[in-house]
Amino acid sequence: MQWQTITSSGVLAAGLIADGAIAQGDPDFGFEFVTIGDVGNRNTIDGEHAPFYANAYVGAVDYEFRIATLEVTVGQYFEFAQVYHPYYTANTGNVLGHDAFTGGDICLAWGDISICDGVSPDRPIYMSWEYAARFVNWLHNGKVNEEWAFETGVYDTSTFTQNPDETWNHQATHDPEARFWLPTRDEWTKAAYWDPEKDNGQGGYWLFPNGSDIESLPIIEKNARLDPPIPFDVGSFPDVTSPWGIFDMAGGEKEWTETVAGGGTRTRHLLGSDHFHIEVGDIFSDDYVGNGGSGLVFFGIGAIRLASPVPSLADLNEDGHVNYFDISAFISRFAEGDLVVDFDGDGDLDIDDVLMFLELMNN
Repeated sequence: MQWQTITSSGVLAAGLIADGAIAQGDPDFGFEFVTIGDVGNRNTIDGEHAPFYANAYVGAVDYEFRIATLEVTVGQYFEFAQVYHPYYTANTGNVLGHDAFTGGDICLAWGDISICDGVSPDRPIYMSWEYAARFVNWLHNGKVNEEWAFETGVYDTSTFTQNPDETWNHQATHDPEARFWLPTRDEWTKAAYWDPEKDNGQGGYWLFPNGSDIESLPIIEKNARLDPPIPFDVGSFPDVTSPWGIFDMAGGEKEWTETVAGGGTRTRHLLGSDHFHIEVGDIFSDDYVGNGGSGLVFFGIGAIRLASPVPSLADLNEDGHVNYFDISAFISRFAEGDLVVDFDGDGDLDIDDVLMFLELMNN
């Protein structure tokens, strides 16, 4: 299996330039992503998904995207919780933490916030879908410590309301310009189970997210070795990955998707198993392709695994968008003779590079 990992290092200083473009730095904030290609793969077919979900034909994605190799950790989410908790308290009146916001591993009481005693910062974190959405908004907006940066950008939290007829208004899908989002059910399924090299290169789905039709032993170990069971640190089983090289799509915590799961926009699909997983080795396993659960956006809890667009070569200032800032950067680098913009790779900067840049801008 050939898969591409994009690794970022360093920390992006929170800051903005004109028109809200993110200052140059680390556009991925240290998260590692794998590019999921094989555009146009098919859905699951009979025999490839849970037999009691007869209509669970999932997994087809007709575009490239990236997905994080690991779940968001307690430590990574704690950075968000530290800067958001004053707004949380002001907006909810709650001076004590609630799992919907802090999960079970971050302690908040009367203005003091910390990672709870004995909790590893490398453990996967969980929270409600609404606060997962705010975390993603915050990343999209460059980790700016202003209230607007948590409430809009990817998911508009002004839609997190209920109507008099008891229907809900939560935004169903991410903004198309998002730098990060919660993966859809199809994106998550493809990243976990689809293998382009299966069936002599025709492609197909494995039954479990370890590139196998047999559930992996480490999942059993996670539940047998600790009492009570707690999630291991992310990446604790480096030899168990999806066909794309993604870790912990079984175990850890159940993971939020943005896909509506019925009952209006108030419920979303949760995929994968958690550390309490007990249905090992049978068709009811949450790790079985096509299975999974759902949660209420305001109260259910799940983990975060980020999705992200594949970076464009035309994104010269690495802010996650291709716009007139990149045109300015291209003109400047072209004038300076910077071969970074030698897109045809011939060692010269000429009209061919201009034309290729314009083509990249349009794709």
